[in-house]
Parts: sequence; structure tokens; C-alpha cells
Amino acid sequence: MKKALIVAVILLTGITGYAQKKAVSDTIETSNQEVKKSRLDFNVNLRTSHLWRGLVINDGMTATGYIHYALDKNQHFTTGFWGGAGFNGEYTEINYFIQYQKNNLSIGLWDLFNTTGIEKPEVFNYDKNSTTHLIDLRTSYRFPAAFPLRIEADVLLYSGLNDRELNRGNYYRSRNSTYLELSYPIIREQRVNLNLFMGAAFPITGGKHLYTSKVESDFDIVNAGMTVTKNIEIFAYQLPVSATAMWNPANKIARIQLDVGLF
Repeated sequence: MKKALIVAVILLTGITGYAQKKAVSDTIETSNQEVKKSRLDFNVNLRTSHLWRGLVINDGMTATGYIHYALDKNQHFTTGFWGGAGFNGEYTEINYFIQYQKNNLSIGLWDLFNTTGIEKPEVFNYDKNSTTHLIDLRTSYRFPAAFPLRIEADVLLYSGLNDRELNRGNYYRSRNSTYLELSYPIIREQRVNLNLFMGAAFPITGGKHLYTSKVESDFDIVNAGMTVTKNIEIFAYQLPVSATAMWNPANKIARIQLDVGLF
């Protein structure tokens, strides 16, 4: 038994030594000072559902990816892609964006392309009579830390099938659905933080907006609720998790969404 143990230790030592030599010969060590801050980055999240401005875009497990690249060294201008896919294979989406953010102000232009339920999606089709793209202007501002109220205002600038209606001249026009949201961090800089939000929607033109199932509606509260966030420690890694309770009074629906930021 002792002989077997001695042989095992010798073999393990030899393998470890070889592995160390192999690692040294195959890699080049880089000091932390030589690693530059990258303009390119990406993030991945897992969610129990995908909620957007009071709408349930996907009512099941969803994986989302966010690829972004800073166009300037100060990283005020960014461009990239955001997309999601449902675990059931029914929901798919890819969006393109360019965004400016400095201090507490953010202005972005997004091209939203959700292909859920479309038999033959045409990614380069922007014809106003048949496109399923939405061109979304997004703006937000958060007041200073003494009163960190966040105001968001978003307008759909262009739409084909999803946000249009016939006018009196019997041709389609965009309703330019607009979404406004106020949010405020009630509890912040704690182990568990709480953020409250309320969003309303209305059309600039037309008889209804995108965020309601009503036949006609000039104004609705479509998104109200709270988000609770905290970091879960796994070894030396901080895993950000959140739980959102959302109510849409206009559509008479409510959901709980759990979200894990993997990296």
C-alpha cells in the first residue's frame, strides 16, 4: 500500500511539472499593466421571460446577448447589437443601435427586428407597407445623486406592419407610439436595492398606440412595478440577479421576471 502511494505521488508530481513547463512554453505572460481597456465588450443574461415597456415579448425562458463597441476613446458613443432567443424556439429578435451617453444623459437610435411568428422574415426589408422593423428613438436622463429620478422618453419614428393604421386618405401612416417612464431608486447602495417605475404610452398620430390591446386608446398606464436587485457571491465572483414585478393596467396583465447577468 505504501509503495503504491509513493508511486502515485511520483507520477502526479511528474505530470504536474510537465503541465507547468508546457503552459510556460505555450503561453506568453502579460502583466496587468499591459492589458488595455477594450472598446469591445459583450454581456449575456438569462431571464424567465422577456418584458418590454409593459409588453410580454416572450413568456418563457429567454437568453439575451448584448454586443457593444465604443466609437471614441471616452466611450461616449457606442454601437452594436442586442438580441434574444426563447428556449422554446418561438421567440427570436435582433436589434441594431447607435447610442450617445455622457454623465446622466443618453440618446440612442435603435432598429428593432423581432421575427417571432414570421414565416419568412426579411431582415433587409424596410418597405413601409411590409416591413416588421421598428425604428426607435430612445432618450433618458437621471438627475444628480441627491435626487436620482430617471426620466425616459421613447418614440417609434418608423414602422411598417406593427405600428401603423389607415388614415382618411386610405393609406398607411405610422402612429409614432410614444412611451414615457419615471423611475426612482427607493433603496440604493445596499445589499438589496429597490427601484420603482411607472410608464405611460400614447400615439402621436392615430387612434391607439403599440403598447395596448385596446381597439382605441389615446393614453394608458402600461408599465408599473418594482425591481429588486442584489449580487450573489459565488467564490470570488459577484453574480448580479434581479426580480421584477410588473403590472400593465391597460392590458390587465401582471408578471414576475427573474433575471441573472452571467457576465
